[in-house]
Amino acid sequence: MVIKFNLEVRAVTLLTVGMSMTDVLGADVVVARKNTHNDKVVPYIPGPSMKGAVRTAASRVAPAYGFSSCGQIEPSRIEEAHKAMNGPCDVCRLFGYPSQNLEGQSKVYFTDLNLSTENYSTILITRVSLDDKTLSARSHALYTVEHIIPGTLFRGEVRVSEDAKSLLPLLLLGLAELRLGRIGRGSLVDLRIDDKGELEPHLGPQWKGLLNALRSWLWEGVVP
Repeated sequence: MVIKFNLEVRAVTLLTVGMSMTDVLGADVVVARKNTHNDKVVPYIPGPSMKGAVRTAASRVAPAYGFSSCGQIEPSRIEEAHKAMNGPCDVCRLFGYPSQNLEGQSKVYFTDLNLSTENYSTILITRVSLDDKTLSARSHALYTVEHIIPGTLFRGEVRVSEDAKSLLPLLLLGLAELRLGRIGRGSLVDLRIDDKGELEPHLGPQWKGLLNALRSWLWEGVVP
């Protein structure tokens, strides 16, 4: 059995989740786009990008709520951390980790989040690259970024294996934390879930408040 719920994501600030490449408009960093059924090319948030952002957020808050996190992303360091912990951490058990067998397979899947707004627009902003050591502007290092305007809405689906339902609170914590964090090129997003009551039976009473909070926008009234 698979536990499913819908996920809506709305841009609070200028949003860029995409690739470093030059397009015909002259932008160095453009938003990810895909073809629709009616042959339009529109922005979207790739599922792996969303999953990665939620994983990072979950890793930050896991220890505070009794879940374990190795805090690593490099495969060899993950392996070393798991050996020191006498087994995989909760974050890796849920989101997956490098393994020679199915043990490390991810227990959560994010579909692409497709555009759910009829009218949208993007803007190009030229920025100055900074030197990492001095934090000062680098000479002759301008670049242009394409951004989606605030208020743009995306919608997708999240699926969780039933054998990982004990880690469902960790997933919800990651989603809640992401509303205060960043995704893509330092963008702030709001999100809410639409589970039609399906998640309630899989959660203990101590997590019901978190679930209800995630059913509503956090930044309501801040964006159009």
